[in-house]
Amino acid sequence: MDTETAFLGALIAFVAAVTQAITGFAFALVFAPLFALAWEPKPAVAVTVVLSVVVNVLVLLQVRGHVTYGRLPGLYGGYLLGVGPGILFLEVVSGEALQVTLGVVVLAATMILYFRPTIDAGHDSLAGRIAAGAASGASASATSIGGPPVVLYLLGREPDMNRFRATLQAYFLPISIVTLSLFVIVGRIDRDVVVAGAVSAPLVLVGVGVGAWLRGHIEAELFRRLVVGLLVLMSILVIVFAVEDLA
Repeated sequence: MDTETAFLGALIAFVAAVTQAITGFAFALVFAPLFALAWEPKPAVAVTVVLSVVVNVLVLLQVRGHVTYGRLPGLYGGYLLGVGPGILFLEVVSGEALQVTLGVVVLAATMILYFRPTIDAGHDSLAGRIAAGAASGASASATSIGGPPVVLYLLGREPDMNRFRATLQAYFLPISIVTLSLFVIVGRIDRDVVVAGAVSAPLVLVGVGVGAWLRGHIEAELFRRLVVGLLVLMSILVIVFAVEDLA
């Protein structure tokens, strides 16, 4: 990896960290597809996994008092079911094909939720949490973007933005550690990945601080629109960039 690419990754990581601190998710959603353009999709996934652990620790320390713990066991269990197949899928298909698939699914689900914001509201079953966690685990290990399935699930069921954001963080931290461990085991954390992560880490710290300040100035309805808007925008970008690479 050259110096220019490493510092570009650090700038992208700053923007992604600000976004995560505000919304409780979206670090990987912002960082992975943009950094993949500057470098390569598969190592970009590995760097995203490394930095996700850092940003999740920092943000959870800020919002831990609002976590809804009852939802977490089902989400964790589903994640463990999905993460293995996701890693195997990554080994046999191209990064571009993975990005197109994920982008289309997330975009469709987000638009449904936008036009039907109360869809399935209140149906917070164990089976639903397991399914959301499994989809998250598969997409996280295959593309490093595991947030959308759980974000979409909680967005229709958790109206309080503080609990929404904090519960996402409590979900993401353990699974980001598990995902990183699996990437180490299969040999995807090489020297270039470590260097890219080390260069980006200081700006991640600054980004979380900036996002925490901004978080106190955002009202509930604006927050919901921001979450939905981010999902739509990044889904479109993921699809467009991946299709260009496939062409």
